[in-house]
Amino acid sequence: MRILIVEYDKEFLDEFLIEVEKDYVVDVACNGVEGAYLSQINDYDVMVVDHNLPDMDGSEVCRLTRTAEVTTPILYISDSSEERTKVECLDAGADAHFLKSAGKDSFKAQVRALVRRKALFNGGSSLKIGRLEMNLKNKKVFVDGKGVDLRRKEFDLLEYMLLNAGRVVSKEEILEHVWQNGIYVFSNTVEVHIRSLRTKMEIHEVQPIKTVRGFGYKIEC
Repeated sequence: MRILIVEYDKEFLDEFLIEVEKDYVVDVACNGVEGAYLSQINDYDVMVVDHNLPDMDGSEVCRLTRTAEVTTPILYISDSSEERTKVECLDAGADAHFLKSAGKDSFKAQVRALVRRKALFNGGSSLKIGRLEMNLKNKKVFVDGKGVDLRRKEFDLLEYMLLNAGRVVSKEEILEHVWQNGIYVFSNTVEVHIRSLRTKMEIHEVQPIKTVRGFGYKIEC
């Protein structure tokens, strides 16, 4: 996934990028004019816009982006939890508000949620890689147009991996984002569901899930 971060605070940005660049291709704009321009000439999965910029506030970047009919999901970040800030950014075209003080895992979860929203409303209702297609709206999976019968957690697992196609996801990451917090699961839960998915895919002579020994799993089609 490719994201645009419009951020002026170098100290925050440097700390932020150490973590974020592990998972995403990142472009950075240090002012609002550059951010609005990049949003119009490139195709991003998500934009991240800071409230405090040297030439304008982040809400103006949102307005410029939406005026140019760019539909990229926008995550607005700020130090303020005031209702006024949230209302202002949402009215300007942002899709969600995020506090800088929150953890990076929460940030990445917000990004993934916006990517799913884009897939549903901006880029169609499906994810497609190779012969495999997932309809997010109807919760159906197809290989060459033929339906694959999946249980709910198998679907959720495959959806998460498709959204992160091209990168390795660990067992711990899968547990965190596919299974509900506080619900007890066995230590081999992920392996069991991966094995079941592979068995069902093999019936259709496709095997997109690869094991990266010592690290986790990766979707390749």
